[in-house]
Amino acid sequence: MAHDRQNNVTKRKRGRPKTNRGNADRISSLPDSVLCHILSYIPTKHVVATSVIAKRWKNVWTAVPNLSFDDRLCLRPPASTYVPLRGFADFVHTVLLRTNPAKIGKFSLYCSRPTNLARFYDWIATALMHEVGEIQLYLGQQSRVELPEAIYSAACLKVLTLDSDFSIQVPSSGTCFPCVKILSVRLENPDKSVTENLFCSCPSLEELSVTCELHDDTPPPNLIISSATLKTCKLIVRSEDMLFREVDYMLTITAPKLESLEIYSDLLGSFVMHDLHSLKIVKLDIMHAEWAQVDPYRAIQLLAGINSCKYLHLSAGIMSAVDHACDSCFPSFSQLNYIEMGVGPIGWRVLPIVLRSSPNLESLVLHKECWFQFTEEQFGWLESDFDVPHCLVHTVKNIEIKGVQGDEDERPLLKYLLQFAAAMEKMLMWAKASVPKENRANLRESILQLPRASMKTTIEIK
Repeated sequence: MAHDRQNNVTKRKRGRPKTNRGNADRISSLPDSVLCHILSYIPTKHVVATSVIAKRWKNVWTAVPNLSFDDRLCLRPPASTYVPLRGFADFVHTVLLRTNPAKIGKFSLYCSRPTNLARFYDWIATALMHEVGEIQLYLGQQSRVELPEAIYSAACLKVLTLDSDFSIQVPSSGTCFPCVKILSVRLENPDKSVTENLFCSCPSLEELSVTCELHDDTPPPNLIISSATLKTCKLIVRSEDMLFREVDYMLTITAPKLESLEIYSDLLGSFVMHDLHSLKIVKLDIMHAEWAQVDPYRAIQLLAGINSCKYLHLSAGIMSAVDHACDSCFPSFSQLNYIEMGVGPIGWRVLPIVLRSSPNLESLVLHKECWFQFTEEQFGWLESDFDVPHCLVHTVKNIEIKGVQGDEDERPLLKYLLQFAAAMEKMLMWAKASVPKENRANLRESILQLPRASMKTTIEIK
C-alpha cells in the first residue's frame, strides 16, 4: 500500500511543469539592440529606471535611440494645481550628457512650464549633434518662443512636430527644413507672411498637418499652403465661440502633387484651390449653422476646387451649406468612385444633385447625423422631380447607411434606392446601438418586401 502511494506521488510530480529559475529572466538575455528597441517605445523616465533592475541593465538605457521627456510624469498634484517637481531640467540635461546612441532616432519634449529657455536651446543643439531624425516639441509658454535657429538648416531632420505656437522665421536663404518630409505645426492667428513663406520653402515636404487657432479680436488670417512636393495635407481650424461671433479666415492651397486633403473646421471659411490635379482622397468636416452669417456659396467654391478626387467624405455641415446654396451650379465629379455624406435635418434634397454630378459613382455611404439631441426635426427625404441619377441605375454597386433607427421617415429613402439601384450588389445598414435586435430583424423583413430593381441585391442590417 505504501509503495502504491509513493508511485502516485511520483506521477503527480512528473505531471507538474518544470521550472528553471535560472531561465526565468529571459528578457535580460536578449541582445542590447533588441532591448533598446523595446525601451524606445516608453518614456525616458521609465527607461532610465531600468538601470536599477540588475547589473546587466545598468547602462542599457544609454544606447536607447528614442528620448521622450515629459514633465507631466514628474508632477505632484496639490489641492487645485499641478506643480513640477524640482529636477526635471537637470534630468533632461543628465540624460543627454550620458546617452550615447549612434544616432538619436526621436527627441520628444513636453515641458508645461519651462523656466530656462537657454537650457531648452542647449537640449535641441545636443539632439542635433546626435543627428536626430525626428523632433517633437511642446512648451507651455504664454507667449511665442523663438524656434532654435539650428533646426532650420538641420540636414538630419526628417520629421518635425511643433505642438505649441513657436515663432517661425524663414531664413533669408529661402530654404527651410531642407530634409523634413513630415511637418506638423500649431499656429495661433498666424500672419499671412508666415504661411506664405514657410511651406513653399520646404523642398522635401510631403506630409503637412496644420492646427490653426483663431481669436475674434484679431484680423481674419489668410492661410497660404503652396508646395510643389506636398502629397498629404491635414488642416484643423478652431475658433473661440465660433457660433455667435464673426470669426473668418481664408485658405489658399496650391499643390500639384497633393493626393490627400483633410479639412476639419468649426466654421466655413473662404477657400481657393489651385492645381489639385493629383487629388484622390478628400475629407471635409466643416460646420455650418443656419444662423451663421457666412455665404453658403463658399461650400460650392470649395467643392469645385477638389472635384478631381476619387474618394470624398462630406460632413452634415457641408451638406447643410450646399443645401442653402443649391440654386448655384454644383460641380461635376466625373472621377468620383466613393462618397460618404453626413446628412442631418437639412441636406437630404442635395443627395439627388450630388448623385447626378457623379456619373461613375460605385459606392454610396449615408450617415444620419443629429446635430442636437433636442431637435424634433425628421430626416425628411423628398423624392426629386428630376430624372433618376445615371449612377444610381448603372454604376452604384454598394450602398451603406449608418445610424438607422427604423423610423418611418427612413422608408421613402430606402424604397427609392432599392427601386432604382439596378446595379446594386449589396445594401448594408448600421443600426444605432439603441435599436434592439428584434427591431433590426423586423426592419430587415419590412425592407425585403419593398420592390427592388435587382433581386440579386444582398441586404444586411448590423
